[in-house]
Amino acid sequence: MSISANCEQCERNPVLAEEILKDPMTTWWEETAQSPVELKEVSENSTEYEEVNGLFRLTSRGMSITKLERVENPYLLGHYLMKKEKMRSEGSYPSERSLFHGTFEKYVSDICKYNFDWRKCGNSRGHKFGQGVSFAPEVSYARHYTTYGEDVMILTKVLVSKDIVGSSSTVVPPAPYDTTKNIKNTVIVKYDDDDFYPQYVIHFKRF
Repeated sequence: MSISANCEQCERNPVLAEEILKDPMTTWWEETAQSPVELKEVSENSTEYEEVNGLFRLTSRGMSITKLERVENPYLLGHYLMKKEKMRSEGSYPSERSLFHGTFEKYVSDICKYNFDWRKCGNSRGHKFGQGVSFAPEVSYARHYTTYGEDVMILTKVLVSKDIVGSSSTVVPPAPYDTTKNIKNTVIVKYDDDDFYPQYVIHFKRF
């Protein structure tokens, strides 16, 4: 069965969910084929933790992870994989980037269940380069969108095909672009819900 088959049924269809679980992005997942969404704490002694922590430390400067949770949501992942497949079939081969999104603790549960919502994920500063969902390649930049004391961000897989510099008035990027950014490439803004998948919830502290 192809992942293109009605992914909206995956919450109720364990066969379809099992197909999604064959994707390499689910390498570390536990058996959650029949669960809509699960948050699993990742052991500090695991290779998985080392990989995420290594990426975090590259650009964190004065921060360290206190807790790492894996997001297992076959429904959202199915839509993400379908979008990637669609882009490739149309001759657009997107890069798949690991980017950070700073947020508030109160939004984490909904993000893991339903994905990012630009109406909740942004503010006047966050929408400076487009009225979508903002991500950052660097932890030190993403942390500006977190609240001190809560200190949470989400490591996200993001599909980027063609990008253009955006502004606060950009509602959607003009064709053929799917992404906006700032001049320094420190902010990436996405507009289609299926262009990203929240992989890990990172709790961290500053020192």
